[in-house]
Amino acid sequence: MPLIRFENATFRKFQYTVFPDTSWEMNEGENWAIAGGNGSGKTTFLEAVEGRLVKVKGCTEYCLHGANGIIDQEPHHLIASVYFNDHSINYGNFYYQQRYHATETDGIVTVRKYLGLNTGEALPELEALDIQRLLDMEIIKLSNGQFKKMLIAKALLKKPRLLLLDNLYTGLDTKARDYISDTLCQVTGMGTHVIMVAGDDGIPGIITHVMEVEHFIARQLSTRKDYVARQSAPGQTPSPPHLPAAPSKTFEIAVMLDKATITYGDTTVLDHAEWTVRHGEKWALTGPNGAGKSILLSLIFADNPQAYANKITLFDRRRGTGESIWDIKDRVGFVSPEMHVYFRQDRTCSETVLSGLQENPYKKTVITRDIVAVMEGLFDYFSVTHLTGALFQRVSTGQQNMLLLIRALLKNPPMLVLDEPFQGMDAHTVELAKHLLDAYCRERTLIFVSHRPNEIPDCVNRHLNIEKGKIIPSHRVLDIAL
Repeated sequence: MPLIRFENATFRKFQYTVFPDTSWEMNEGENWAIAGGNGSGKTTFLEAVEGRLVKVKGCTEYCLHGANGIIDQEPHHLIASVYFNDHSINYGNFYYQQRYHATETDGIVTVRKYLGLNTGEALPELEALDIQRLLDMEIIKLSNGQFKKMLIAKALLKKPRLLLLDNLYTGLDTKARDYISDTLCQVTGMGTHVIMVAGDDGIPGIITHVMEVEHFIARQLSTRKDYVARQSAPGQTPSPPHLPAAPSKTFEIAVMLDKATITYGDTTVLDHAEWTVRHGEKWALTGPNGAGKSILLSLIFADNPQAYANKITLFDRRRGTGESIWDIKDRVGFVSPEMHVYFRQDRTCSETVLSGLQENPYKKTVITRDIVAVMEGLFDYFSVTHLTGALFQRVSTGQQNMLLLIRALLKNPPMLVLDEPFQGMDAHTVELAKHLLDAYCRERTLIFVSHRPNEIPDCVNRHLNIEKGKIIPSHRVLDIAL
């Protein structure tokens, strides 16, 4: 008997019909990957399996064994999931900069409370994921990688029979990715089954079968071996669209940190950091999860109030000498892994992209035809013109991050600060984005954060590594372990 069986099943998400007349089954010993481009329906299929979607037609059957060996046909307590954009956390009352304030997080859920652990409780899953030291931190203060580790720990603590994993490796450093791969081998060997969204890491060895999806339809089912054999080389990358010329050079030093130190209580998260970024330089910023990368960037993008207690120069001007945060933000195109969850208004994708030009409350920017033409060219370059009128919160996470990248570029800033900007994007979209950045940043300054060397644009030729809040002597970018 199949563990899971869909027979002519049709589902609804929002007002849309998805995966119409889908027949599929998962048998004992199988682990599946769901493959497809951005917005094809990979995450939506996981939601259908988990029972998050309304079934409007057909049959869905579950025959998972509980710990007692008894088949459970209503097994949702035996299923654990890890989604890129976690559904269980309400960001409704949070704002982005709140994570960097020492006194504005009272009452926000801690990691310990989210995981349901008692004081002093320690578990092997937490030690291996380096979660134990984070238990009393508020969840919005976690780095992107730390947050993902917390979600994985939550799923493993449930000891599920079925794991649903959406872009599992996104945002994790090399050590964490290796640990998760080993853990998946162990849990599948003990009888847990896995259905996961295939990322740009390829198809993991534990996977036995692949479902290819397109336009929220299951197009093809195959074994892992057959799927890998059918993969062809990527097509030629198109030329970037027309882009506005970079602003005239008005500064020599984009960023200068002089022994910058950031502390929260008794914890030092940035320790006497020294770094100079000059006009036009292209930097890769690397380091393990929780090393201090996001804190460092918060000083550059004027999000961290502790900047005023440090010697920091931005665009040739010492912080705290009369400039406003908007003077800084106007000159920086910024993307971070967490940004998409803070866009809660019912805006269309084009409205969200254009909103980057109107953030400054003291400056009125007129949206001209030329600006709209550049936006439309970027939408066309990424083949997402069909998303223009779609609600931003209803497109895939990969599409959201691609749109936020367009939003940063449309500002036409002299400097880009891109913190893991490609998260959730498929391999083809990543190549398009890299090619675009190489052209866009010829006369601009770039700071680029990633755990994956293959994501770093070719134009990047400088490297800063940070570990445990300390700047580490640099290596060549292509030689480093991320």
